[in-house]
Amino acid sequence: MNPIKVGSLKQLFVDEMFIESSFGVKLVMNRPYQFTDSVLTAEGSSEIESQMSLGIYSSVLKEDDGRVRIWYHSCKAVNGSINPAHIGYAESVDGIHFTKPKLSSIKEEGSIFSNIAIAGKFGGSSVWIDPNAPREERYKSQTKVYDSDVSMQFHMHSSSDGLDWRFLRRIKLEQRGGWDTQSVIFWDPAIGRYLLFTRHWFAKRHSTAEGNENYRTVRRLESDDLINWENQRIVMWPDDKDRATYETDHPLNSAAPENPSGLVPVDYYGATVFKYPDPDGVYLMLANANWSWYDRATVVTTVRDDLDAVREETQRIHGPSRFDARLSVSRDGANFQRCGGRGAFISPGPEGSFSSRMIWALPNPILMGDEIWIYYSGTNRDHDNIVDPAAEGHLTGIGRAVLRLDGFVSADACYEGGEIITPILQFEGNQLEINVDTGGGGSVRVEFQDAYRRPVEGYTKEEASFMCGNSVRMRVRWGKSSDVSKLAGKLIRIRFILRDCKLYAFQFTNT
Repeated sequence: MNPIKVGSLKQLFVDEMFIESSFGVKLVMNRPYQFTDSVLTAEGSSEIESQMSLGIYSSVLKEDDGRVRIWYHSCKAVNGSINPAHIGYAESVDGIHFTKPKLSSIKEEGSIFSNIAIAGKFGGSSVWIDPNAPREERYKSQTKVYDSDVSMQFHMHSSSDGLDWRFLRRIKLEQRGGWDTQSVIFWDPAIGRYLLFTRHWFAKRHSTAEGNENYRTVRRLESDDLINWENQRIVMWPDDKDRATYETDHPLNSAAPENPSGLVPVDYYGATVFKYPDPDGVYLMLANANWSWYDRATVVTTVRDDLDAVREETQRIHGPSRFDARLSVSRDGANFQRCGGRGAFISPGPEGSFSSRMIWALPNPILMGDEIWIYYSGTNRDHDNIVDPAAEGHLTGIGRAVLRLDGFVSADACYEGGEIITPILQFEGNQLEINVDTGGGGSVRVEFQDAYRRPVEGYTKEEASFMCGNSVRMRVRWGKSSDVSKLAGKLIRIRFILRDCKLYAFQFTNT
């Protein structure tokens, strides 16, 4: 018998790992509440040009002192499109009201930038904290560079405090496929290596496909030193089920001419990947999906790709040309299971709002009390630069979506009742807590069983108390007792007897 050693770590019902058998229960994705107002825009004394806007690729961190810090992509619109530009900085004590401290000033083409953290023509930011770095390189950010002197390179910057940034190195990926997206890097203690999630573009011009194949996917690479990257693996792509959602007039054909390129109804522009609820937790992915499947128009445009090739292309404009975010979960960081029947986890906002056409989930959702706050960039201009006609001009901003603690997915029991029996577990601790919402009339009872599914005396269904309420850490009881210490280290199963409720997580604790 090989038990799952849960220790005293929180365990989530995001997949079937803790469900060996069940009835009357299904896993349900829970969408966060999206506020219609933005928490950050390009307006203010820092950017005094009416054409300033926020780009999609921004990032957020919460510090130990409680400050919420955002490094945002500050852009200027030129000839109807957004030019990659500097990385601005803002901070907040409550995560809602942000200030833009004066860091440095740059005057450029009639605009004044006075809170610049990283100056240069960058394709956004992706700030993270490297636990293995010396203090002066603790903060890092990597992004594609659009400066004409180093066009289309992939650069990493570092900082001791998140304010004073310096160029650290150029990242060279031997594997073709592009990196023109928000590239996420973090240290993964589970494998003792750094992980990189970035774009992999299947296209003939990248030498990654044949014929007219042309679509974006998300790839994962590993590194020991942030210099050499290996073990590439595609972790999110438009599979057969995605491609079957809509028919297009330009199906993929590996034997067809490269132009005009084929069209899939959705591809994956990039992904926010993080571990939750801690570095030892599960891998969650918010894949930013780009939806386009019907023809709208044709335009001639100049294109410079990540191989530094410049060319003119006649491009078709497709609809609906909108972005949303889709939730997936993985136990190994490589094999991701899509949640919620592949439905949207975060959607574009209402018509006329700042996020009505595109949203992009920022890396590093943060914990605020008993909630998870997911910040996202939004714009009312679609991927083909067409502005929402319900709005008065082009709008951009950073918004906020709020989710219950551990609330990504729940095991939902039906009104008639259901149950879950876990695989064999070993735990540490003397109390069991559950994250649960029973509504007014639902309930949970907990029975411990031995490895052979025999009820353990003192913890049987008949002795179990009805747990009713809405709590992210409800202590489980059997009559007057909640002590489970005598079962710690033993081989046990948990039987959750449920009715009309949502069960999100469980955790053994020492209290």
